[in-house]
Amino acid sequence: MCTKMEETYKTMDGYIYLGEHYDILNREIGISDKKIGLSINPIGREHSLTNTKSPVRYRIVAVYKVDNMRKVEKMLHSILDSRRVYGEWFRDDDDTLEGDFINFMNAYGSEVYNIEEAKQESNILHKDERLLNVIREHGNKPLNLIRKYLGKEYDVKLDEKGFLHFNGEIFDTPNKLYNNGIVFHVKKEKGGSGTNNLSQFKIKETGERLKD
Repeated sequence: MCTKMEETYKTMDGYIYLGEHYDILNREIGISDKKIGLSINPIGREHSLTNTKSPVRYRIVAVYKVDNMRKVEKMLHSILDSRRVYGEWFRDDDDTLEGDFINFMNAYGSEVYNIEEAKQESNILHKDERLLNVIREHGNKPLNLIRKYLGKEYDVKLDEKGFLHFNGEIFDTPNKLYNNGIVFHVKKEKGGSGTNNLSQFKIKETGERLKD
């Protein structure tokens, strides 16, 4: 017999997400399977599924808010049963699962949930005023930047909210981008130090170097 709490959980509002494993070094991992699950806290769920020091991580690629998460999850799992590999994991060899998932969620009338914006707004990252100033000086629009390391140039995006994007990760300071992003990407281990200066970056299209 289900408890009152369990019955409530089955019918409560929540989120349905589609996620996948990926390699932070952009290597092929040989697994195309994706997971379709439910959660009342997709940010926390993503964190729990990727809480590892392995270069193979987990990320949510699409998530929607629904009125009855258990019902919607059950419907999706039933529709996609022929693709089921194990539990909540479904085969995606032809790279169509995300599109099918999105089409179903839109047809159901679900609300898109932008998990990356939610992460930023929940103070997982802290804004660097220097980066915000750069954005303001360039019309509050995203910028494509270049950061050079060991003689090679790496593309970095500075978004309109002042966060740096590299290799599928978000960083709130140049130092974190350098040590935890670029150095880790190249050496497969995080750097222990590094310059925190904006002058290490230049705008890709113009070659203009940022000023501290």
